[in-house]
Amino acid sequence: METIPSSVLSSPEKASGHHAFLFKHGTAEVEIERIVWTSFRNGNRKALDYIFEKYVRLMFVYGGKISRDQALVEDCIQDLFIELWNKRQIVADTTNIKYYLFKALRRKIVRRLSKDQRILSGQFKDTDYYHAVEFPIEFNIIQEQADHERESLLKKALADLSERQREAIYLKFYERLAYREIAGVLNVDVRSAYNLIGRAIDSLRQAIHTIYNR
Repeated sequence: METIPSSVLSSPEKASGHHAFLFKHGTAEVEIERIVWTSFRNGNRKALDYIFEKYVRLMFVYGGKISRDQALVEDCIQDLFIELWNKRQIVADTTNIKYYLFKALRRKIVRRLSKDQRILSGQFKDTDYYHAVEFPIEFNIIQEQADHERESLLKKALADLSERQREAIYLKFYERLAYREIAGVLNVDVRSAYNLIGRAIDSLRQAIHTIYNR
């Protein structure tokens, strides 16, 4: 599991964001996101602190699925929040802040990797594009199944997923983004997002069927 640097967990000024926003019990998440984001765009620094505190850990973990260079991910997160604050008056509106941040962070990391000449012909090197996603289904089956051969088969099925499939699976089942949002983060159309996840699930389903019928 990634270690989150303390510098990522501390905003440039002392944060007290979560205490600055109190909402009535039962307020819809989409309404909370709208209020906080609008307040941030209007120049409320406490709104930025709130966003930072709520999402920085998720951003660091997600960034670690794109590059294993923790220093690079940390720099990109810090740069992103500075950029957001400096351009707060012109940033797009949103009611899903996590989606907005993930999409912006992914774009920033990819550009940084490209600048560092770690992308060849538009494709990531295996050493840079890193997806150490642990799937709940893997954990459950391995816990219940002591047969080393079956465990090996399942691990191979997970390893055989493409990098894009693993990232799409992570966004869908760990971060619970909608297909439209996954498409936006990955910069593909919605059909491609469905296909990525569908093929990954089919591959895992076939592997599980083989495991339980051996």
